[in-house]
Amino acid sequence: MLRDPHDALWYNSITAEAVADGRIARTAVTQGKGCWVQDGTGTWYLDARAGMWNTTLGYQAERVVEAMCAQLRRLPVAQVIRYQEPPDVGLEYARRLVATLPDPLNHVRFGSTGSQLTSAAVLLSRFVRKVRGEPGRTKVIAFTNGYHGTGGIASALTGERQAHALQAPLAPDVHHVKPWNLDALAAMVDRHGPEKITAVIVEPIMGTDVLAAPEGALRRLRDLCDRHGIHLIADEVTTGFGRTGAMSVMAAQAVLPDLLILGKGITSGYFPLAALVATDAIFDEAISRPEYVFPHGCTADGHPVGMAAGLAVLDELADGSLFAHVRAVGERLRGRLRELAATHRLIHDVRGEGLMIGVELRDGDERPGAQTMTAVRLACQEAGLLLTTTNNTVVLMPPLMLTETEADEIVNRLGAALARVAGDGPRPEASSTPEWP
Repeated sequence: MLRDPHDALWYNSITAEAVADGRIARTAVTQGKGCWVQDGTGTWYLDARAGMWNTTLGYQAERVVEAMCAQLRRLPVAQVIRYQEPPDVGLEYARRLVATLPDPLNHVRFGSTGSQLTSAAVLLSRFVRKVRGEPGRTKVIAFTNGYHGTGGIASALTGERQAHALQAPLAPDVHHVKPWNLDALAAMVDRHGPEKITAVIVEPIMGTDVLAAPEGALRRLRDLCDRHGIHLIADEVTTGFGRTGAMSVMAAQAVLPDLLILGKGITSGYFPLAALVATDAIFDEAISRPEYVFPHGCTADGHPVGMAAGLAVLDELADGSLFAHVRAVGERLRGRLRELAATHRLIHDVRGEGLMIGVELRDGDERPGAQTMTAVRLACQEAGLLLTTTNNTVVLMPPLMLTETEADEIVNRLGAALARVAGDGPRPEASSTPEWP
């Protein structure tokens, strides 16, 4: 609902004052190249957040652009949700996508966003229970501080308490335990009763503060779910498609979920697309009774242009060289950040995998508050570096083709910004032009 022209772009990060005084026009992004973007003032920024963690192949990925343009000329619109008339490119992409994953993850459903498909995963889990004559199995367990999107069930699954408080009442039958506290999770299963629980949903590396599953935790979780007949849902919207140096964290660790959600890098952000991949067992049960039809889907699901973009991304990943590059440059970046931590009092920890990196900040024993974390993000922006800040963690998710020179530049600019916030250095300055690799 628009009250005046300034409301035409209404996002939670945009204020009416910023629109009125022209700040938004100056900070609006005008073009991108590689790992860099330029704003309305002509200033170039090193984008260490890859858009919203999704521009995995960087800006101007020509193979993806050309595939999308060719598809627009051949078949610009189609749908998959009814009539058994999917676009042929969708069938090809489905075959190619599941071929990158291990058996029995052999069946895929397409959507537009990760949020849509985290909700779909829960709905499909509950649907299968009804098909099997277990309508009482509706409860889902997730982790506090986990992120599974917004809207509907996704907001309930997301374990951010502030969001819950501001959006309540949320979808019922979702419960939370502390991250990776599997004893607490097992106790919750016992308390509610396994016969009431349909699924557990996890991110193998939690994006909010980049908290990876402790060694052996995913296997323990899989065993717990198997013991009680609970579906394990893996949300790899962020971690999939090479972000950690592999197609899937769960697959790389040989711990397979019943339902796998993929997104973000699936088209390098060039088209809205997400995928829900199911095992043979889930699929067979879902279609085992013709009188039960899974009532889920949207008009744009499986859009042919998104399918073409997805195929082009798979082509880029096919030989494995980008995965190897991510592992190598990610190790270098973490090493340089740990060197910075040795000389900078605000850096408490550096963690992550591949190019999914968290830099935890503390001032002595104190965790910085929201005001300090905002100051860090803005100081980095002044230094020409775009990144994400969460609770007390700086999150680095640059495009996967980041060079070693650009990795070093991230460290240099972050160090200058942190020194500025800590009062230990001069005001950081942004570069007006990037130094192209």
